[in-house]
Amino acid sequence: MIDIDEGYPQTIKMDRSVKATYLEPLINTTSSQFYKKEQGEVYFIAAAIGYKNNVSQETSDTTDIRLYSSLRDESKLLIRLIALAHSKYDYELLRDGKKVCKIIEEYANGGMKLLHDKIFKGSDFSLEDEVFVTEE
Repeated sequence: MIDIDEGYPQTIKMDRSVKATYLEPLINTTSSQFYKKEQGEVYFIAAAIGYKNNVSQETSDTTDIRLYSSLRDESKLLIRLIALAHSKYDYELLRDGKKVCKIIEEYANGGMKLLHDKIFKGSDFSLEDEVFVTEE
């Protein structure tokens, strides 16, 4: 049996400046919906928002967000689904954990600013509206 997690990095990362500028205020400000939430949870929401809005940002200086081995199965599935959609369903990509995590990292970096702006600039924020793709 193939262990699909084999070859995946030990940690999920993001850009250090994105974390300081956008993630930390989201989880440390009492007026934020994400106050006191686990940073990994907000990270994956940001990655989904980044993907949905086609916004990504390369990382220049990384910091660890979460141990990969501590992720729930739902988070691992989300990582793989976003990477598959990004790659136009190249299933071979799933064997390259470094590439998969890099894709998620870049979408999380891009989506974090969008999420931050939605929360702190007075827009209505609905997780369903921001993350889920709906059929028109």
